[in-house]
Amino acid sequence: MKANVARLTAHIGAAKASVKAATKKANSASEARGASVLKDIAKAMHAAKKASQAKFAKLYKKMADDRKTADKNLQASVVNINDKIAKQAALADARFSKTVKDIKAAKAEAAAEVGAARKSFATSIAAVTAAVKDQETRLAGEIQVVSGEVISTKASQLRVNRRTQAELKRISKLANDRNSKSVRARGKLRATLNMYKRAAHEEVKELDGLFKAKLAKVRKQASADALAAARDLSKASQKMYGKLAYNQLQMTAANGKNAAAIERYSASSAAKLKSAKNELNARLTTLANTVASNQKKFERGIEVLTGVQRNYAKVGKADRALLRAQTKAMGQDLNKKIVRAIQIGEARARGIANKARANLAKTKQALLVEISERVEATANKIFKTIQGNHKAIADNYLSLKAYAVTAHSLVKAYVIKGKGKNLSSMGDLLNSVASLSAVSATKQEGIGAGANKLPSVFNVRNIKVKNSVSKINGLVNEYSTVCNGVRMRNPMGLGKYLLMKAEASMMGKGILQVDKVEGHAGNWVFVNGRAIGLSNKLKDFESLAVRMAHYESSLAKLTASLSGKVKSIMKKPYKVAPPEYQGK
Repeated sequence: MKANVARLTAHIGAAKASVKAATKKANSASEARGASVLKDIAKAMHAAKKASQAKFAKLYKKMADDRKTADKNLQASVVNINDKIAKQAALADARFSKTVKDIKAAKAEAAAEVGAARKSFATSIAAVTAAVKDQETRLAGEIQVVSGEVISTKASQLRVNRRTQAELKRISKLANDRNSKSVRARGKLRATLNMYKRAAHEEVKELDGLFKAKLAKVRKQASADALAAARDLSKASQKMYGKLAYNQLQMTAANGKNAAAIERYSASSAAKLKSAKNELNARLTTLANTVASNQKKFERGIEVLTGVQRNYAKVGKADRALLRAQTKAMGQDLNKKIVRAIQIGEARARGIANKARANLAKTKQALLVEISERVEATANKIFKTIQGNHKAIADNYLSLKAYAVTAHSLVKAYVIKGKGKNLSSMGDLLNSVASLSAVSATKQEGIGAGANKLPSVFNVRNIKVKNSVSKINGLVNEYSTVCNGVRMRNPMGLGKYLLMKAEASMMGKGILQVDKVEGHAGNWVFVNGRAIGLSNKLKDFESLAVRMAHYESSLAKLTASLSGKVKSIMKKPYKVAPPEYQGK
């Protein structure tokens, strides 16, 4: 009996020890898991803080620094051109001409200095305008996104323009001196110098007004060219924001039920969200490429305004610095257009979501902040890939051009029969592309306008881009120009829908199809109805099919023209030896 009690006591003691050890081990494992979870949370918080700083604190600090630098450069340019004009005027005075050994050389040097100062002054005005508008537009957009209230485009532009003009006016007024600052000049000499400084002040004031007016005209044209594409991007960002907001609300509701409800809803919403992302991708790419295709026109306007020839190989060191400033300003303008378009879409969708969630808890309303982050993060990723899509777009456009040229007579005959409306914007697109059959794409700049980096859309990081000129860029620019024209002629309805679907397909496999045609032997090429958003092939497009051999022949000629291997098709003029025919 005692032995049994002893064994039982021993077993109980061992069990207690085992339980104690297990409890200790479990507590230790629990502490380790807790520590791991806390560590993961700390990492996530650090990453979120870093991303937030990159998007807000560092981004706005960089924009403020850029604006400050542009302001200082403009101030220095105003002082410089004021001095140079006064100097040139003084050299024309007979009283000063005797103080210079070689007056002719001095006048030539002064004229060159005034020309250089004029270039710097005009470029500085353009740089300050771009920097201020970029920052002010973004700030106004942030307020609209947070509040969900969208002010009218006219009111927004007036506010930004008023602040831009006020800053330009203040800098010019402070820096444009009316009196000489020479400490050595006294009496009549100082009075004479002040006379020329006052004249220089008035001339700089006139130049300031002239440059601002010309710059406003150039910028207005650039904005008008990209307006339709920007509106499409706003709608795409609004659509994506709306999908995310709806998904978030549905997931929150499903979470209160069971895991199966979440899984069912996730599967059904994934396809819709993917479609919204693809549309945002197509619209953002279209806007960026549209701006890039109009860069040449904008550069010509800036070249006339500033007097700086846009050719790095032919200009001097000082002009190259001015060209870099102009290129940076164009990058800021591109950034501004994209940011504004996306923020308008976000703000509109946020306003709708706010009304839909008016009766929900504050925590569910606050979740909308996360959606803005997701939309803007997606925009950043898309912006990085734009230049990478250029080759696919260029290849697809070259194929489309070969088809349009080959089928041009068929399309014309089709339209003459009164069936042109059946093709909608696709008929317009095909005719527009075919009209460029004799135009061979030249080497052109990409979206960076010659820069090797661009500011990211919604954070402080820069995106590397190729600054080399290429015929791929030339083809994409030609395609973007054509599409922009078609978009303006088809601003709504079916025509706009077909064009937008076509633009999305051109980033992938294109809109052409090679297939059999009923009643005809061999392979034929025609527009794929499904690639432009239709539910079937559409027999109208099959009736405009061209033989594969004819299409390949056109494509070969276009490809040869790009490589510069096309021989002239004009025959040599026929000559007749004398004597000249005198007639009857």
